[in-house]
Amino acid sequence: MRFAEPEPESAEAENAFPSLAVSSPVIADRKYMYLLSGQLYVSPEPCQIKTILGSGTAICLWDKRRSTGGMNHFLLPASHEGHPRSLRYADEATRMLLEQMAALGCRPPNLRAKIYGGAVIHTRGPYTSSLGTRNVEIALELMRQAGIPVVARETGGPQARKILFNTDNGIVWAQRI
Repeated sequence: MRFAEPEPESAEAENAFPSLAVSSPVIADRKYMYLLSGQLYVSPEPCQIKTILGSGTAICLWDKRRSTGGMNHFLLPASHEGHPRSLRYADEATRMLLEQMAALGCRPPNLRAKIYGGAVIHTRGPYTSSLGTRNVEIALELMRQAGIPVVARETGGPQARKILFNTDNGIVWAQRI
């Protein structure tokens, strides 16, 4: 078990996510939400969001000024023209996550991202890289395009992860399983 701590980019980023002095997640007075793949959740109120990730990937967004956060959990890198829109795809799930954060008054300059998952579980098929690797690459690219710094990530490797994200303080707890 470990808590993901940001790697400071500047004096502002140093305070982007608070540090932890506890060894396990605390729900306290927070709501609790469990995300399945292809879902997202955004909350202006204290909430702890939990999900299990294999090759799927989650982007956790947090706005320190508003103490508001949200998370998506997607399985595939990009949607395809002619197919129905689905939150199972990184581009759609991230677009919707950003729209819902904006609806709560969050602006990209105030957001910080943490990315999790992307385990290398399946490497067969016509692709030269694993599905998990491609999911992480697209998550990083989508954050770059949105102008949102990625302050922490725990991605890749052969194991799935359980993550818990506190929307009010930006703390993420990750455990390989």
